[in-house]
Amino acid sequence: MLITHIFWTLLALNLLVLAHEGGHFLAARKASIKIYEFSIGFGPRLFGWRKNDIDYSIRALFLGGFVRMAGVEETIEGGKEDEQIADDDPSNFKNKSLWARIAVLFAGPFNNYVVAFLLFVVAYTFFGIPYDIVDERAKVGYVIAKSPAYQSGLAVGDEIVAIDGQPIENWDAMTAIIRRNPEKKLTLTINRNNQNLDIDIIPRQVYGQTEPLGEIGVQREISLKRLGVIESIKTAGRQVWFLNVATVRVLIGKEKADFLGPVGLVSEVGQATQKGAGWFLQIIAAVSGSLAFFNLIPIPLPLLDGGWIMILIIERILRREFSQQQKAIAQMIGLAAVLVLFVVVTWGDISGLLQRYF
Repeated sequence: MLITHIFWTLLALNLLVLAHEGGHFLAARKASIKIYEFSIGFGPRLFGWRKNDIDYSIRALFLGGFVRMAGVEETIEGGKEDEQIADDDPSNFKNKSLWARIAVLFAGPFNNYVVAFLLFVVAYTFFGIPYDIVDERAKVGYVIAKSPAYQSGLAVGDEIVAIDGQPIENWDAMTAIIRRNPEKKLTLTINRNNQNLDIDIIPRQVYGQTEPLGEIGVQREISLKRLGVIESIKTAGRQVWFLNVATVRVLIGKEKADFLGPVGLVSEVGQATQKGAGWFLQIIAAVSGSLAFFNLIPIPLPLLDGGWIMILIIERILRREFSQQQKAIAQMIGLAAVLVLFVVVTWGDISGLLQRYF
């Protein structure tokens, strides 16, 4: 089961990377910029082919990709001696207009927004949007990664039948007890595969509430309702916009969310595949929209697309170009920051797994 979840996660991520890098690639071709390589993955080259003087490659680390083009310094992957063209060559990225260069950089995140929108449309049209409660029992339909429920081992399909020995008749009764007991250990009796077992859990404090309220990070079973094409298009547009608003609220501290690394994402995708194609498409759409947003964060560190765009704008304001060495240093700082974030969220994922299974 875990191998299957990892497979679907890697497949989905690499399709999103393909869409992202494909945006850069097509925009660069449209702007007549010289392209050396289109790669899925980083690190050692596994295999590839060459067509129209462009190297298409698959690399060992399946967690990203890049388009190497003339005039864009790539500290991470670097270039080859025979890939250097003259500074005044019209196919050099540096010789294109500011708007053309910004368009090439923006095209990657834009493609991810388009993919998110289309996946939501397909999901809502052919499978449905979350609509109604399946039944009134305290039956788990979804477990939020890194939550107390996840760490305690609760799983989709578990029915909570008692808390501290007190019988639970429905979802609302279960929620009422949990909300009254933040940061206090509770013993949940759950029915799993027609067998009862006890699980200890400590509800966490609900973020942003003035009075103490507890939550464990589960959602009830929800059915899906299919929408018409026009309504699906409207709803998908609103959902993509909501992803941006929700992310901004998290970043400015208005709401709290646990950022997921690769391990946490496997868990999310795994639950979605268990619940069906509609849920799977909606999870991948949300990931695609989030990927687009984070790539456009305007921090002037040239690793993500938003950083490169800010560098170009600052250069235009200062009326001078940063040296290749300065860009390389900034790029390495950006890489270090991303790696630190990656380690932190991945360690959080692993800590959650350890608490869940050990």
